[in-house]
Amino acid sequence: MSAKNKKVSAFGAYRGSATSKNDVQKGTKNANKNGAAKNNNNRNLAAKNGGKQKGPPKKNETPANSRESLKRRNEEAEGSKPIGAKRTSSTPVGQSTSAARTTQQPKAPSCPLKRNMVMSCPLPSKKNTVPVKVEVASPNRALLPPQSIKKEPVASIPSSIKIRLIKSVQPGGDAGAEAGAGLEPCHEVHKENSIEVGKRTLAQLIAPMTMATFLRDHWEKSPFRVKTTTSGGFSNLVSFKMIDQMLIQNHVEYTTNIDVTSYEDGVRKTLNPDGRALPPSVWAHYQRGCSIRILNPSSYLVQLRQLCVKLQEFFHCLVGANVYLTPPESQGFAPHYDDIEAFVLQVEGKKRWRIYFPTKELPRESSGNLSQTELGDPIMDIVLKPGDLLYFPRGWIHQAITEKDSHSLHITLSAYQQQSYANLMEKLMPLVVKESVEQTLKLRKGLPLDIFQNLGVANAEWKGAHRQKLIQHIQNLAQCLVPTEGQIDRALDQLAIKFQHEALPPTIAPQELKRTVFGAQATVDKNGHCSLDYELTEGTAVRLLRANIVRLTVDEDVLRCYYYTDNGLEYCKYEPNFFELEPFHGTVIETLIHAYPEYTEIKDLPPMGNDEDRLEFVEALWERGILMVEKPFKKL
Repeated sequence: MSAKNKKVSAFGAYRGSATSKNDVQKGTKNANKNGAAKNNNNRNLAAKNGGKQKGPPKKNETPANSRESLKRRNEEAEGSKPIGAKRTSSTPVGQSTSAARTTQQPKAPSCPLKRNMVMSCPLPSKKNTVPVKVEVASPNRALLPPQSIKKEPVASIPSSIKIRLIKSVQPGGDAGAEAGAGLEPCHEVHKENSIEVGKRTLAQLIAPMTMATFLRDHWEKSPFRVKTTTSGGFSNLVSFKMIDQMLIQNHVEYTTNIDVTSYEDGVRKTLNPDGRALPPSVWAHYQRGCSIRILNPSSYLVQLRQLCVKLQEFFHCLVGANVYLTPPESQGFAPHYDDIEAFVLQVEGKKRWRIYFPTKELPRESSGNLSQTELGDPIMDIVLKPGDLLYFPRGWIHQAITEKDSHSLHITLSAYQQQSYANLMEKLMPLVVKESVEQTLKLRKGLPLDIFQNLGVANAEWKGAHRQKLIQHIQNLAQCLVPTEGQIDRALDQLAIKFQHEALPPTIAPQELKRTVFGAQATVDKNGHCSLDYELTEGTAVRLLRANIVRLTVDEDVLRCYYYTDNGLEYCKYEPNFFELEPFHGTVIETLIHAYPEYTEIKDLPPMGNDEDRLEFVEALWERGILMVEKPFKKL
């Protein structure tokens, strides 16, 4: 590290305060009282000169007006729960290590975004089903005989849906090689593309089905099961012993981190005690026949977290995980459908799954508890064994029960919650309306004086000519609201903030550790002088740590860079992390985004006034964990 004083760049980042513990959602005890608590504390924004400016966050900084992923419902679905979050009363302030080497105050805006939640759990109407055409991988492993469920068809659901039973092979087998064709791992981990790593990870889960087949025939369309030929395929992710140790070594609380549930005589119950969930209490509930649901196991189980982190790069959304432990001859949840794409990984024991046609394709919200009389006949009725995988899209009704002779331990991975065109439009159209009003005089003109006497539900039956003229005029005005290319880009960036807020922080491989700030070490001599073991130069080659580690956004002419390296292991524990930038900062980050996964020498990045400014800026990014160097630093 250079001995001379260095100017601190704008990237000495600070977090906004975490939501207080009193704001934690109270979960399944009283569904009618559920709601995401808003953090109304004023946040501090560091001004460019090092001073602080107080004030509430702007409304347009809200990452999601309806935070469905924070919902807690009394009828919560098995397989639908995203990573749970325990909110703490205070948040440590993050700070660049370069602050210890300078006297100048860092320029460090924080980003307090409001969190709102809308809880909605409508019960679906009676289900209609359609004739089913069943295709199987081979005639001797037929999942179901071809059959037709003769009821009134739903027009929006295709009349032929492929349902597959796939026989799995161990990684490295021929079928696995076919599934991962073109996805060979790179031996130099620090040079890999994280999106390709995520794609390869998913391909290994669904092998021998190919990714092309999965995306073409099943993604958001129809369920399938991968049947393994060996057991223990997911035993490294979770086990009875791991759960027991997790409860002992961590402060795991009922409702926040773990649920006790039952489903008997058509009634779904949540039986959570108050306080900490210690092994004697949890196992006593289990012995009485209750199911145990762990809401955020990836916070505690390292290998499960690594799996989720890899997949989130491919899906560009939070990949949540729930763990379900069910005793023999028991059912913990009522029939329901979810608002996520579900991947069920059977770890131990056996579980019988029954899948039913959706009543609504690709719903945006999960259902409540459904009764058995609403279901009709299942189109899949299978028993998952250790190593098996089951996928079903959001909206497909399902229920699961253990058999007399076996318990069940499974993981449900969830993806693509609130990641539809509708969510994009909710970000886009307010931008379109706001900017169209500024440019279109017709939209700024006052409403006709008699409009309230001609329109509205009380006047809906009146078909007068003047009413029709008013309606036609409003419909014509709506044609002015056509989004521009720039507005679409900005809306998508606003939607991407959700991922930056929800994402799990990256897990660092050994090869990466010695190339990132996470492996940096400081030494102190006998006089108390501190030395750091890294030094960036103009010839140092750098790249982003992950493909999606940052997101550039523009909001009211303010350029920001969101990043997720400082996220907590618990869901949305902290406010989103971002830097406010000058345009020349943005061009450097944009260059790094487009160069990924290749490394770029600092001297080849866009200029920033002088070489020293550029070097300091890149060093600040590296110190934030956003960048990785190509070659490990020599010990200084």
